[in-house]
Amino acid sequence: MIVNVTPRAKLAFPEAPCALALPWFEDGPSGDSPLLDEADALAIERLREKGLLRGKLEETYFLPSAGSTYDGVLFLGLGKRDACTTETVRRAAGRGCAALSAHRIEMVAFDAASLPEHAHGFVEGVLLGQYRFDQYNERKQDEPPAPQVDTIAIALESGAHAAMRHCEQARLACESANWARDLANTPPNDMTPSRLAGAVLEMAEDAGCEGEVFHRDQLEELEMGAFLGVARGSVEPPTLSVLQYKHAPAAQTVALVGKGVTFDTGGISLKPGQDMHEMKFDMCGAAAVAGAFRALAALRPAINVVCVIPACENAPGGHAQRPGDVVRAYNGKTIEVHNTDAEGRLLLADALAYTIRQHHPDRVVDLATLTGACVVALGHYAAGLMTGDDALAQSLDAAGAITGERVWRLPLWDEYGKLIEGVHADLCNIGPPKEAGAILGGCFLKHFVGDTPWAHLDIAGTAWGGKNIPYLDAKHASGYGVRLLTEWVLRTSEETV
Repeated sequence: MIVNVTPRAKLAFPEAPCALALPWFEDGPSGDSPLLDEADALAIERLREKGLLRGKLEETYFLPSAGSTYDGVLFLGLGKRDACTTETVRRAAGRGCAALSAHRIEMVAFDAASLPEHAHGFVEGVLLGQYRFDQYNERKQDEPPAPQVDTIAIALESGAHAAMRHCEQARLACESANWARDLANTPPNDMTPSRLAGAVLEMAEDAGCEGEVFHRDQLEELEMGAFLGVARGSVEPPTLSVLQYKHAPAAQTVALVGKGVTFDTGGISLKPGQDMHEMKFDMCGAAAVAGAFRALAALRPAINVVCVIPACENAPGGHAQRPGDVVRAYNGKTIEVHNTDAEGRLLLADALAYTIRQHHPDRVVDLATLTGACVVALGHYAAGLMTGDDALAQSLDAAGAITGERVWRLPLWDEYGKLIEGVHADLCNIGPPKEAGAILGGCFLKHFVGDTPWAHLDIAGTAWGGKNIPYLDAKHASGYGVRLLTEWVLRTSEETV
């Protein structure tokens, strides 16, 4: 994708199919752009008089052009001017993708002079909204590939420097989010732990960063008993991928840890068969942290970044972990396994303890599709945020507000922690049935981070399945977390300089 920010007066439309996109508000003047052909301006006035252009929120209208400059005008309804945010623009652009595709538009110019601070939302809406995952669909030989926008121009009156920076960040973050969506959407017979490790290692090396993959023998030497216990039932070997972006002058390091269960049957505590096919998405936390790493490696912030991805399958079998087993984690704590379907916290326990002991980060954030309880609590429109660090909570909440990848803080009170104390071991991997399941997952992980500022994001609801978000297809992985973490790390790097 090519993204340009240019003064209105210098904007040029190519010969390829192209369109002009205009913001349209319910109140106040709209559509009075100097980029409009005179014939189109007259046509727009007639549409306005007929009440066909009202500027209602997320209302779109495509007008084929009567002139010769471009092929059509896309109107984006943004609602009330005072209520317009970047998310408003993002959603409107996402809804407009269907019209751009239907008219086979390859280049679109957005006149953002009236809302320069939200211009990058248009880039995000288009990039995320036109995402497709059709690698496994056979296309007829005589059927042309579906058209997509490959160039976006943002037209401004002035102040292009700041807008260019925001738009470039948006491009890199969204391309990385779509890369992460490809990882998550790939079927589990192809996206095995080894292939996931290979994909993220190749990405890091292409970005000029360091990467290493630990295999079963090395994990046994590290005594990662909690992680290895989950992996015992599958013929697919587990992997632990460690990626490092280093900024030589930087004194601060942040760590991103993502759960990478490439398919989750539940193990011996088998899940119901209905919708089990969706458990290929149980590695969305891993995809998200890898996607964020990909974007950050291109953006080059003044901070060190470590990305750690424990990956395996959770499957039943003759060697599978049993309810009642006791495993010893990397940091020495013992864990009673009462439910083999509460496996993500076992992977993360060892990965978090390893990350902190070996890399000494100043802050660590983990992402995981950890609990169905979080979906019950928050649905598909916010991730559960658990941390004991108020400043970290506030910074993640601010990044979520900017990117539209929202978080909602849940408590980690001591009373909750007592519910996962073990009888025959230090901890139990589940608590009482139907009680604060998402919170207890966070309380469990808290035992493996020591005094390091840490936050846990339960993305079980946001990783896929969210409806009524125009720039995301509910059938596919959302890429949730890539833009959030990218924004958070960039903001953190600026604060620590």
